[in-house]
Amino acid sequence: MKTIDCFLPYSDALVAQKNVEGLRQSKCVKNIFLMTRDARLPQLEGCQTVFVDNMESSATLRQVALLAKSEYILLYNKVNPLTLGYLAIERMLSIAENTNAGLLYSDHYSMKEGKQVKSPVIAYQLGSVRNDFDFGSIRIFRTNLVKAWGEEMNSTNWKAAALYELTLFISRQASDSIRYINEYLYTEEEEDTRKSGEKQFDYVDPRNREVQIEMEQVCTDHLQRIGALITPDCVSDLNVDGSDFDNEVSVIIPVRNRVKTIEDAIMSALSQRTNFKYNIIIVDNHSDDGTSKVIAKLANYDERVVHIIPERNDLGIGGCWSTAVNDCRCGRFAIQLDSDDLYSREDTLQMIVDKFRDEHCAMVIGSYRMCDFHLKTLPPGIIDHKEWTDENGRNNALRINGLGAPRAFYTPLLRQIGVPNTCYGEDYALGLAFSRKYKIGRIFDELYLCRRWDGNSDAALSPEKVNQNNYYKDSLRTTEIIARQRLNEFWKGKATQEDADRLFTDQLKQWEDARLRYQQLAEVQTRKLEKDGKIVTLQFNPTRIVSTGAKIDAKTIKHRACFLCDMNRPEEQMGLALSDRFQLLVNPFPILKRHFTIPMRQHAPQQILPHFKEMMEFADRLNGMFIFYNGPLCGASAPDHMHFQAGPRDALGMNFHSLHHELRDCNIEKMEEKFRQIYDSLPIPDGQTESMMNVIAWKEGEEFVCIVIPRSKHRPDCYNAEGEEKLLVSPGALDMAGLIITPREEDFHKIHAELAINIIKEVGM
Repeated sequence: MKTIDCFLPYSDALVAQKNVEGLRQSKCVKNIFLMTRDARLPQLEGCQTVFVDNMESSATLRQVALLAKSEYILLYNKVNPLTLGYLAIERMLSIAENTNAGLLYSDHYSMKEGKQVKSPVIAYQLGSVRNDFDFGSIRIFRTNLVKAWGEEMNSTNWKAAALYELTLFISRQASDSIRYINEYLYTEEEEDTRKSGEKQFDYVDPRNREVQIEMEQVCTDHLQRIGALITPDCVSDLNVDGSDFDNEVSVIIPVRNRVKTIEDAIMSALSQRTNFKYNIIIVDNHSDDGTSKVIAKLANYDERVVHIIPERNDLGIGGCWSTAVNDCRCGRFAIQLDSDDLYSREDTLQMIVDKFRDEHCAMVIGSYRMCDFHLKTLPPGIIDHKEWTDENGRNNALRINGLGAPRAFYTPLLRQIGVPNTCYGEDYALGLAFSRKYKIGRIFDELYLCRRWDGNSDAALSPEKVNQNNYYKDSLRTTEIIARQRLNEFWKGKATQEDADRLFTDQLKQWEDARLRYQQLAEVQTRKLEKDGKIVTLQFNPTRIVSTGAKIDAKTIKHRACFLCDMNRPEEQMGLALSDRFQLLVNPFPILKRHFTIPMRQHAPQQILPHFKEMMEFADRLNGMFIFYNGPLCGASAPDHMHFQAGPRDALGMNFHSLHHELRDCNIEKMEEKFRQIYDSLPIPDGQTESMMNVIAWKEGEEFVCIVIPRSKHRPDCYNAEGEEKLLVSPGALDMAGLIITPREEDFHKIHAELAINIIKEVGM
């Protein structure tokens, strides 16, 4: 039989003596170490006293790693009396020997008011990364893993987070390295007799802030090591003006049987002062206590109150939310108000909408005050979740159990992501999903009153219900960690020409609209025009009216959904990562026989200088293609979203009829220097962020080639002319290289060689 060394906190000699005697009942126990900071305590026979600061510091656990000589370590983390079950240690070691477990824990009993009651715990999973996961007071460790932790993490010096770090370290060793034993193997004294509603906010207590900072650092390091960390540069800004809504905001109130509180909640929403239209959508989940009559009365009183009684009878809170946000009356932003809560100020909605617009975020979370039914503050008072930061909040959210209130969402994205049909944790699930790709705005001022009253559903939960809730949130974290790992793996990819060819083939098999347009492209009419040795090719391509005719004024851009953002793209359109910032997409409105778009993952305006080096890298890897760039007023139909385009090298005619600069070099850094010189020499028009230009790049053998085409204007005069003089031609990089696209047939037949060349010269420099 394997042996075990036991480490116990020591603060009371009588309690420690009893606990030691209990441990000595097992023949597996080899050494017992009493961990204390009090030098006045007496030595206990057969035990070694070790002086430590606390049981969860790096210094203490390194001493444990050095002192342990047996194959296993038992760590008890309470100073209270402990009673081991019959052959409990033998049972734990038997399971340890027959599994890969590096850490074992079990269900147990607790003594509460002199009675022995069951204290079940829950199974550990990938998403059990919160630092308050309940293992009970006894953990069994495989000694070699504790020593390995001490060696690998020797640069850390935590005051309180070392045991948490050790646990995460062990979880990384194998999928089943942390094992839950569903057996009641010991009895402990219950120390914390507070209700569940009083315990759940310990982590936001300012007195625990230093500990929480340590825990956050440990969790962040763990997420980095398992490939689930999301960095700020991975998070996209959002254009929240992409669709038309009758109302700017809908306050969403799911309710069932809250006759005492629903009127206060609705009146709180109706009292908001805003500079926009809003309504209140109440999803009444078949109340039978008079709640429905109250809502109906207020709906008759104010047309802003929308009363929905769903047809379904299987809706949880999340299902009620889905019913509201998918209703055609829902506003651009959906803002939470629970049926027993209140907004604490008249400008809550205004502050939230301002935050959406100021920070281009997809979700906004405020801060709230705990209070009773008479609005008297309850501990811990203000819940502001200041542990959330722009830099790391989305990662730290995986460590904690809540994010704040009220919660507000950009409706189009909420509809796309969907709300889990549950009565618990649906808001947390959304916070994790939104923060994976998009920015969450935080308001740390109090906006909301969370009223706790007799009968409130989460003020005093049973241990079984607490476990059920915690297991569900751990499962949400598991799903989210896997999603983030996959997302990071995707962005690690650096596609080659072969990958691009495969993407194109697969997309045409799966995406019927794109396949039809490429089939039509093969049949488009072309004309070759020549004058004085100068050649221009015309292409009659009706599908390109979406680009040629695109309005790109600020008002139009503001009120249309960006078709290059992930959330607005067709479901069939698949991406291929080219770098950690750009992906490759098949262009569904092609000019070229293989036409790709290369958008940046973030919604940021067209600007080539910060991304020129990446353009050269794409030309290097996609060596069968040329890469081209249309500036904001130079042919880009999405000037608000940074992107390149690409097509096969053999499709490029390269007939230039305006000023252009040709750069060549075998070194990307030198190409970047040469490009910057040209870039800096060109004028920047008033109100613009860069010079007007088109850029085309490819690779010939070992040499990079880049053509820079300065521009003097966006479109030729004929574009805005009337009658016979009008020609719908809006030149981009391909037009400037001698391939002019005409989406209208009359223009295709009307344009002659001299006119075509003059159009290029007119918009060129």
